[in-house]
Amino acid sequence: MFERVVSLEIRKAYEELKNVLLKNDCKIITEELPKRIIVEHGSLWGSSPKGAKKRISFNLISYDSKTRIVSVSSLDSDWISVSVLGYVLLIIFIFIFGWMAMVLEARITVERQSLGGWLAEKLFGYAGYQVALAIADLLRILAIIFFVTLIVDIIIGGYIYVRKDSFSKEILNLLP
Repeated sequence: MFERVVSLEIRKAYEELKNVLLKNDCKIITEELPKRIIVEHGSLWGSSPKGAKKRISFNLISYDSKTRIVSVSSLDSDWISVSVLGYVLLIIFIFIFGWMAMVLEARITVERQSLGGWLAEKLFGYAGYQVALAIADLLRILAIIFFVTLIVDIIIGGYIYVRKDSFSKEILNLLP
C-alpha cells in the first residue's frame, strides 16, 4: 500500500491519474468516477516488480482542496499460479535427475562386481563403464543446476512480492 496527497481537486486528480495510467500501459478494469480506478499491469512472464502481472486499486479521497490517493497492489493469481507451477516442475526435475543418477551409479557398481560385468569389461573394455559413470555425473550436475535455479526463482519471487507496490509508487510520483 502506498499513498500520496496531490494538490488537485478530486475530479482533476482522477483525470490526471487515468491519463498517467493509460500512458504507462495499464489496462483499466473498473472505474468508479471519481473515487476509484482498478487497473491491470505487467505480464504473466514478468520477472521484476514492475513487469510482473498485478492488479492495482487506486482509491481517491477528497482532502480539503486536495486529493489523497491510496494505491493497493496485488500480484495476479495467474502470475502466482505460473510461478508455483514452475517451482513444482523444478522440484520434479530435481527428483528425477537425482534419482536417475543414484540408480545408474548403483547399478553400474553392482554389475561391475558381478561375473557378467567383469567379463563384459574384459571383453569390451573399460570405456562403457566410464561412459555410464559420466552420464550419472551429468544427471547429478543437472539436478544441482535445477536446485540452484529453484532457489534463485524463490528469491526472485519473494523480491517481487515484497516490491509489488513499486510500480504504483512510481505512478503516483508522476502526478503533479
